Amino acid sequence: MPKTIYIIAGETSGDQLGANLIASLKSQGDFTFNGVGGDMMAEQGIESVIPMNDLSVMGIIEVVPRLPKIIRHVHKVVDDIVDKQPDIVITIDSPDFCKPVVKRAKKKCPNTKFIHYVAPTVWAWRSGRAKTMAKLFDGLICLLPFEPPYFEKEGLSTRFCGHPIIDKIGIDDTQKTRQNDHVLILPGSRKGEVKRMAPIFAQAFQKMKSMNPNLKAIIPTFPHLRPIIEEEFFGMNVTFIDPKTRNDAFKNAPFALATSGTVGLELAVTQCPHVIAYKMNPITWFLVKAMTKVKYAHLLNIMNDREVIPECIQNKCNANDIMHAVLNYNYPDLSAVRDTLNGSTDQSPSDQAADFILSFLD
Repeated sequence: MPKTIYIIAGETSGDQLGANLIASLKSQGDFTFNGVGGDMMAEQGIESVIPMNDLSVMGIIEVVPRLPKIIRHVHKVVDDIVDKQPDIVITIDSPDFCKPVVKRAKKKCPNTKFIHYVAPTVWAWRSGRAKTMAKLFDGLICLLPFEPPYFEKEGLSTRFCGHPIIDKIGIDDTQKTRQNDHVLILPGSRKGEVKRMAPIFAQAFQKMKSMNPNLKAIIPTFPHLRPIIEEEFFGMNVTFIDPKTRNDAFKNAPFALATSGTVGLELAVTQCPHVIAYKMNPITWFLVKAMTKVKYAHLLNIMNDREVIPECIQNKCNANDIMHAVLNYNYPDLSAVRDTLNGSTDQSPSDQAADFILSFLD
């Protein structure tokens, strides 16, 4: 009888992680999959019990109006887990949704192992979360090599399995001839952040076009976000592409403007010159600044404790500051980033993660 694995992803990045993980698990055994996911996990056979997009909210102030619906979804997912009694539940990122689910489901699923994929950034803020994770979960998969000790000291079985960016980008051929005729613009994957960032990037692109009238913009985006972006970039020379093809765009782009997030690390792995920017609700920003322990937003800058990649965050998130960063860009050497994130074996990160998960079935 096949083992049952329940996977929960709350946003696009988790959906991709989940899809890759399912593919790796399928290659190693016979499993039945259920859970919560988006289009990519659906392609792997997951029929989502709730709409994943309902969970893709970022920011303390932004979440509050959605709380009643999110709470209803928590109870619906818990009921589904209890009904199915899976062998393993894998939660991917989205801790504000996943932890309440696990806390409730764990009490009614005594034979189920609970594993979390993507460690909370306890090294950046709220270090006490490591102890909470150890109480809730049986295992934890980390994306960064320096993370396991924070959780292992609390008694949680933890493994660095390589960063999934390596899965996304591939191993070879990261360097291609970069034609200097366009700029890659990445305004985000959540509706709220796209609404904030698209106007700012449009203004920055307009300034770039004033220096090079033939300059084009290439924007990977999902269909439900495209109308928002089109409105801001109306009348400009813009080509929209499927996000599934964006890795090639990273390898070809001479420069990128990106909303701060995992995409910054993807650009670094492909050695694409880029600037990151981000703006959030002022109250959320105040609270984040009060709680965080790190000086930078880009993970590469955090790892190096200096601004390797220019950041235009909050008050600096405007067209003038972005243009200043572009014009003064010093083209750092990004060739070592891939090795840092490659993991400890020749396996892909998703295969390493699958091996770790399967160890809980022994």
